[in-house]
Amino acid sequence: MQYIAIKEEQKAGKTVFIVNAIPLKNSAKALVQKIPHPLGSDSLAFETLELAKEAVTRAGFSYILPDGKKGTATRHKTQISKDSKNYEQIIISVIKDKTDSSNSTVAAAAVSALSVFPNEETFDILFNKIGEDNDLIRKNAISGICRYGTLLQDRIIDSLKSSNWVVRNSAISCINQLAETSDIDLEKFIIPLAKTCDDSNSIVQTNAIATLAKVYQNFQKNKKV
Repeated sequence: MQYIAIKEEQKAGKTVFIVNAIPLKNSAKALVQKIPHPLGSDSLAFETLELAKEAVTRAGFSYILPDGKKGTATRHKTQISKDSKNYEQIIISVIKDKTDSSNSTVAAAAVSALSVFPNEETFDILFNKIGEDNDLIRKNAISGICRYGTLLQDRIIDSLKSSNWVVRNSAISCINQLAETSDIDLEKFIIPLAKTCDDSNSIVQTNAIATLAKVYQNFQKNKKV
C-alpha cells in the first residue's frame, strides 16, 4: 500500500491541508483535474483534514496524517439508494462489477467506461485487462491506460517484463500510441523497448521493433522543437 502525506499549512491566515497530486490533461493539453498521488509534482489543498483524507482514499491510497499517524479507508460495497449522494462511488461500483461480465461486449464497455475514473483501483483493473484474449476488451484497456500515459509510464514499462506475452504486446501497443504525444518522456521507453526486441515471442518482437523506431523518431523530432 502506498501512502500520501497530508501536510498542514497556513495560507492567508487559514489552516489548509495539502497533498501531492498529478495533473491530468485532455487531448488538447488542457488541465482536466488533479488527483492525489505519492509521486505528484503538483498539489491539492483542502479546507479540512477529513476532505483531504477522503480525496486520498478515493484515489486508492492510504495517508499519513500531519501528526505522523497512518490510516486508510475501509472499503465497503456501495449500496444504491435514492438517498445516496455519493454518485461517483455508485457508478464505479456498478461498472467495476461489469468488467468481469461473461458477455465480452458488456465487459469491454465497462472497461472503457471505468477509465473515466482515475484511481489506483481503476488502473489495476485496466492493467489486468490488457492480458485478455478478447480483442475489444484488451483494446479498450489499452486506450484507458493511454489516457493517463504520463502517470502510468512506469507501470507500462514494468508490463514489458510480464510472463504473459499478450500483456507484453499490449504494453508495446500502449507505447506505440503514446509515441504520438509530446507530453511524455519518450526517452524512458527506448532501452526497455530495445531489450524487448529480443523477446521469445515473434509477435512481441515484431511489434517492439516497429514501435522502437517510431519512439526514437518522435523522440528526435521533439528534441528539435
